[in-house]
Amino acid sequence: MATPKISVVVPIYNVEECLAWCLDSLLAQDMPDWEGVLVNDGSPDGSRDIAATYCEKDARFTLVDKENGGLSSARNAGIAASTASIVAFLDSDDRFTPDACRVIVDAFERERCDVLTFGANPYPLEAGYPWLNYVLSPRDVSFEGYSSGLLFKEASRPFAWRTACKREFLLGNGIVFDETVKYGEDQVFDFAVYGRSRKSALISNKLYDYRVARKGSLMDTMRYDDETRLLEHVKIYSAVLADWQRDGLDAQHADDLAYFLCDLVLYDALRLLGSDCGKVFAAVATALAGSAVGSDDALVQCAPSVAAMVRVALTSKAPNARGCKKIMFDYDVLRFGRLGACKRMVANALGKREV
Repeated sequence: MATPKISVVVPIYNVEECLAWCLDSLLAQDMPDWEGVLVNDGSPDGSRDIAATYCEKDARFTLVDKENGGLSSARNAGIAASTASIVAFLDSDDRFTPDACRVIVDAFERERCDVLTFGANPYPLEAGYPWLNYVLSPRDVSFEGYSSGLLFKEASRPFAWRTACKREFLLGNGIVFDETVKYGEDQVFDFAVYGRSRKSALISNKLYDYRVARKGSLMDTMRYDDETRLLEHVKIYSAVLADWQRDGLDAQHADDLAYFLCDLVLYDALRLLGSDCGKVFAAVATALAGSAVGSDDALVQCAPSVAAMVRVALTSKAPNARGCKKIMFDYDVLRFGRLGACKRMVANALGKREV
């Protein structure tokens, strides 16, 4: 077998009904120099037998067996077992388009980048909706070094399965999936790679079919009330913060982390009003304790509406309803302009989440 140019990590757990559909998409690739690293994460159904059959059928597949540890653990095992210079990820209920591996390899050779993010289609297509269609449709652009624009203004997050990386980049920077985060681990991974990449590239090619909903999938089971959902988001933020702290990135980019906190947690927390909002703020205050993000030196570098939102959260107490609405409005002015903020205020009053 030729030396593979790209390793595709496929974490496997309870997917016997769709695994063949996924693996067939690798067999359909229009370039031969790939390897499929199939990680059986202690699956109790017939998934392992299906994976083993594919390994017998084609030597480009490798099977890794491990005890159940979750998606991040399986992906990490796959990275460790990979041998190609490029590592990509394919969830076992999704599929690659036939040109995916070739386009990814060609893009790395052309861009000379550490990290590459590509587009995807919702599956089925009619299951798409505005936000999802947007984030799955990056433009063609590249960034040298760290860029807040890449993290916050491009269709670059979330979904780690549409981001491929140079293996030496991951190993050299000690980047792995955070196995303590069971929901939102892709966000943590995105911040880890984009925060350290010497060059990151986005390409508009749609190389992946993303199954929007599958009964029993992790995303299908993660249906929370707003308070619980936001407390989970605080855990995601804490993991991002901890990762950036190990290289001092939090101090270098504290204003960006403050903006991310507002976008991920605080704005929606203000919608809750009352005691539920206070519980989320208390969790945020704990997460920020001792970090650069909540310091006066960092907050004076932020937009006033961002700084105001973070400072309120640090009190661990919810403002009154009028105060919450004022902070939200000021933040919307920053993001959408005064007219856009007024439209959103009306939408909020009518109980709508988008305008």
